[in-house]
Amino acid sequence: MYKERILKLLRTSRGGYVSGEQLAAKMGISRTMVWKHIKSLEGEGFGIEAVPSRGYRITSVPDVLRIEDIRSGLKTKLIGRELLLLSATESTNTLAMEMAAKGAPEGVVVIAETQTGGKGRLGRKWISPRGNLYLSVILRPALPTHKAPLITLMGAVAAARAIRTTCRVPASIKWPNDILLSGRKAGGLLTEMSAEPERIKHVVLGIGLDVNMEMSELPADVRGLTTTLAVEAGARVDRTELVRQLLLELERWYGVFLSKENDVLREWGALNVTIGNRVAVSGLGDALQGLAQGIDSEGRLIVRQDDGTVRTVASGDVTILKK
Repeated sequence: MYKERILKLLRTSRGGYVSGEQLAAKMGISRTMVWKHIKSLEGEGFGIEAVPSRGYRITSVPDVLRIEDIRSGLKTKLIGRELLLLSATESTNTLAMEMAAKGAPEGVVVIAETQTGGKGRLGRKWISPRGNLYLSVILRPALPTHKAPLITLMGAVAAARAIRTTCRVPASIKWPNDILLSGRKAGGLLTEMSAEPERIKHVVLGIGLDVNMEMSELPADVRGLTTTLAVEAGARVDRTELVRQLLLELERWYGVFLSKENDVLREWGALNVTIGNRVAVSGLGDALQGLAQGIDSEGRLIVRQDDGTVRTVASGDVTILKK
C-alpha cells in the first residue's frame, strides 16, 4: 500500500523531486521505510534518481504491466471486474477455462506477461515472448452454441478498435481471427467454449497482440509475416493504456453483440480485409480457392469458387491471393 502511494506521489509530482521527508510525512512512516519502498520500486525496474537536499524523482518506467496501474484508469463495469495478472502461465485461456468451470463470474480477465504453452487455432502453439499482451476474458452469454463463432468476430472488432485508438495505426481483420497491420499479422484470437447440448455455459475469449517484443524473439520463418504494434506506430506502446482500451472496447462491443449482433457484423465488415478478395482456404477438410463473398449470420465465410459453386466455411486458414 505504501509503495503504491509513494509511486503515485512521485509520478504526479509537478516539481519533479519529492523529498524523503515529505514522503515520510504524507505516509506517516519513517524515512527508512520510504527508502526501502524506493529500493523495492527500483527492483521492479523503475529508474529513480535520488539527489541530496532535493529528494527522489522517476527517470524511467519499466515495460511491465502492474495490476494497480491497470485498475487505476479502467472505466469498465463488467469486463475486468476481476483482474488476474501473472508474470507467467502456461496459457491464459487454459487458466481462464479452469476458473470458469469452477464458477468464476462473467467479466473476469486473466493477463500474463508470458505464456509457456500459449495456444493458437487448430492446436498450434502461440509463441509468447515478454513485451506483448496475452489476455483472456470469461463470458457467459445466454445464447445457443451456434452463436459462439460470432464472439470471435466481436473480439476482433474490439481488438482492432483498441489498437486504432491507442496506437493510431489502421488495424484490420482477416477472417476468422487475425489482426493485421500493413498486411502482416500482429495478433490473433482464440475462443474456447463449454456448452450444454443447446446453449453456451461459458466462453473464454483469448487475445494475443504483438506489442513491443523484439522480432528476433520469433522463429526466422515467421518474421516476414509478422509485425508489432511498436514497429507500425514507430515507438514503444504503453501496454497499460492498451489493456485499458481493449477492456473498454470489449465491454462496448460485447454489449452491442448481446443486443444487436448485426451491428457487430457491420463493424466487422468495415474493418475486414478478406471480403471481396480471392482467397485460398486450407487447414480443415478440402482446400479451396475462390472469391470471398461475405459472412453469414453465424460468422461463416462464404466463398464462390471459380466453377460457380458456393461453399460456406466454418474454420480454416485463409490466405488472401494476389489479384
